[in-house]
Amino acid sequence: MYSNESIELTINGTPVRVHAISTGSVAVKTKFRESKKTGMFAKLDFIFDKKFTEWLPIWVWVIEHPEGVFIIDTGENSTIQTPDYFKSSGVFANWLNKTMFKFKINRELEIDKQLLKLNIEPNEVKTVFLTHLHLDHIDGLKHFPETKIIVNRLEWEKPYGDLPKLYPHWFKPELIELNEPYECFDNACFLTIAKDLIALHTPGHTNGHMSILLKTDNCHILFAGDLCYNQKQLIANHFAGVNVNHLKAKDTYTKIKAFAKFNKTVFLPSHDIEAGKRLKELVTLNIV
Repeated sequence: MYSNESIELTINGTPVRVHAISTGSVAVKTKFRESKKTGMFAKLDFIFDKKFTEWLPIWVWVIEHPEGVFIIDTGENSTIQTPDYFKSSGVFANWLNKTMFKFKINRELEIDKQLLKLNIEPNEVKTVFLTHLHLDHIDGLKHFPETKIIVNRLEWEKPYGDLPKLYPHWFKPELIELNEPYECFDNACFLTIAKDLIALHTPGHTNGHMSILLKTDNCHILFAGDLCYNQKQLIANHFAGVNVNHLKAKDTYTKIKAFAKFNKTVFLPSHDIEAGKRLKELVTLNIV
């Protein structure tokens, strides 16, 4: 079973700490996590699937960086288990989210409580980066009303599968343009003055999905959001049934592998059971 993990690294000799924090567990339909079909056929595949996956983590990544405390995604909150949680989003969204997913979360697992265990006050967080706008990545936003929140402009303007009725009423993120090339990625944006934290456009799961790359003296760490559900999928070229665009997902896989072939990269998807352990042990992606 997965557990929270922490590791101390260096950037240009300066200490940086990275924490893997799971804000609870989710189980999804097996064909939602992985399907051989694409498009509408993939969607029908997981809708009619009767099997659920094992319990998966809902990772939030915390970086204690020389320029401040950064958080990648905000995880889930315990109120998602209340019967009427999805009703404001409409009949179909209510049915879909109550039948496709199962959650196991309590108040102590929410990100604000877990930050306090790291001696970090939520209001000390400098910036929240959202890989995309799906509920298990944004439902912890309520704990950061005064914090700068960054979203890829394309994700905001062309969302897929988001539930805006569940956004906090005050939610108005700062939108960034991913319009600079970086290594084999066509669209990127530097997020720190030191240019050691980089947003990469990694579409497929959603149109504007972005992953966050941290460059350290030890290795690169790629916080991969939901571009796949685990590292094995990436290596085997297996794809999630929920992807908005299979061809874009395939191209993202190709770019990730090309990058990892020449850069020591720890690959950390948001629901990978092994991700916390790989972070702790700095197990890098092996591409041959």
